[in-house]
Amino acid sequence: MASVSIPPPKASKPENKALVVALSVLQLAVVVLVWLAALIPAALAALAVLLWKSVRPTVRGKFPPA
Repeated sequence: MASVSIPPPKASKPENKALVVALSVLQLAVVVLVWLAALIPAALAALAVLLWKSVRPTVRGKFPPA
């Protein structure tokens, strides 16, 4: 059976702290923007439905039945 030799791990460079922070902030900003892009239209639609339901009885009451 052939033996497989695994090379020793290379010494990795230390991470640039400023780059890590900048990428984390960017990632958080993207997540927040995606949530807002999903929630704002849904909130506006719900508000429109509530307004329509609250205004509809007053509009219906102003016109006599035909």
